[in-house]
Amino acid sequence: MKAVWYDRNGGSEVLTHGDLPTPSPSPGEVLVRLATSGVNPSDWKTRRGSRPMAFPRVVPHSDGAGTIESVGEGVDRTRIGQRVWIWNGQWKRAFGTAAEYIALPAIQAVPLPDNTPFEAGACLGIPALTALHGVLTDGGVTGRTVLVTGGAGSVGHYAIQSPACSARAASWRP
Repeated sequence: MKAVWYDRNGGSEVLTHGDLPTPSPSPGEVLVRLATSGVNPSDWKTRRGSRPMAFPRVVPHSDGAGTIESVGEGVDRTRIGQRVWIWNGQWKRAFGTAAEYIALPAIQAVPLPDNTPFEAGACLGIPALTALHGVLTDGGVTGRTVLVTGGAGSVGHYAIQSPACSARAASWRP
């Protein structure tokens, strides 16, 4: 499979594009043929050295979207062919979504509706889950006034769109 990886910290000069073996799903995992890969600040900060390298070779990126090609033992075979979005694909793993394929736990491959583009699915992982966590933590925001700072950024963008915030925003009048 085609992939991008790095074996030392640095800028874009440490990235290598080439061929790596296609992974196989282990028990409880799915193999996803990726259509898109989402890049988050944590991805490029880690590559630049914000954390020590956890593996000798890293295929970066945590988020992505694609189609399940095969499943490991214990995973329902009806998931084969399912469109999915991926979260935390590279978290504590050497191989992320900057590749044609990724094998990861089935729970991290979430069904993606047919009317949602893969590009949108690749943005749902870290940004949307962070926004959801922020909006729902400590009992949620229903019935409360919320100020979302940084609404032009991806996390703020998703926080503003959350049902709890958007319902309140629709009813607010200056």
